[in-house]
Amino acid sequence: MNQRNELIDILREKLASLGLTSYEITVYLTLLREGPLSAGEIAKRSGIPHSRVYDIIHRLDEKDLVEIFYGKPKKVKAVDPNIALYALVERKKRKLDRLCNHALSLINTVILAGKQAEKTTWVIETSLAEVVSHLILKARHQLLLASDHVLIDELSDELCHVSKNGVNVTVICYDNIEKLSSKDKLVQAGVELYVRKAYSLTIVLIDFLAGAISSPGISYSIMTTEPVLIRALMDLFYSSIVNTSSIVAKPPEVRGRFVSIWAIINKIEKGRKLRVNGIDLKTGKEVIVEGVVEDKIIEDGVVCLLLRTEKGIVKVGGLGAMLEDIEGLIFEVI
Repeated sequence: MNQRNELIDILREKLASLGLTSYEITVYLTLLREGPLSAGEIAKRSGIPHSRVYDIIHRLDEKDLVEIFYGKPKKVKAVDPNIALYALVERKKRKLDRLCNHALSLINTVILAGKQAEKTTWVIETSLAEVVSHLILKARHQLLLASDHVLIDELSDELCHVSKNGVNVTVICYDNIEKLSSKDKLVQAGVELYVRKAYSLTIVLIDFLAGAISSPGISYSIMTTEPVLIRALMDLFYSSIVNTSSIVAKPPEVRGRFVSIWAIINKIEKGRKLRVNGIDLKTGKEVIVEGVVEDKIIEDGVVCLLLRTEKGIVKVGGLGAMLEDIEGLIFEVI
């Protein structure tokens, strides 16, 4: 008898290690020995208070350790432990795998936040909002977001915060703009807001600091700090998504700094003064050019600005410019 009690004690310890509470273990072992039983019979034979039995049965049912047969009275039967315990372990393994993936994603995000100079791309298997919310607060010039209303609402506080701090924020909401509960708040904060009836990729771009792309149909996101990839995402954002969206609200005037020439080419008027931080394509050196917008060129997918400066007309392109005088990296309306 003592040996049997010792084995039962060991069994209870093992079941506890699998996540069962003391009461759950008692009820499950009672059902294995004597079931199927009604709730009243379980209370009587296990010694568990009758007021607790229904809750314990419910929790065991959630763990797929028991089956409930509805009748008068309702009966509860233990599922074969050779099936139920292995299934319980598999569910726990899947949960741990998800937790591990989330932890690794967040570790990579912390590394991303701390080592922006490293040009790297990650696959992130966690909530996009969780990953980019703190990165949004690092925006200094321009922030672009195309998404459904759920993600926009989740990030609305961060979007409003940076917009009020002078960052140019453009948001495209897929589907019905009326579903966006933060619409008024975003507009009041000076966010440029569009709506697009057709869904497309979820895109987040924070200056040239970081970019992320995802889709409702996949369980992961791709994040990058590689300027070439960020530029490609910006081109996609403006050429494919903005151009097929309808404007809902925009700031009363063009202000501040932009990192994409596409963002400013259709907004800035001739005669406005512009400061451009960029690269002189002849010398490869960083330069700052100030001038008045003389003209704008938009043809065959190429855009550039003609600035009248003290030294004459300077042709300014965007990131990746090859045919212009200056590769513009930051455009500031002054």
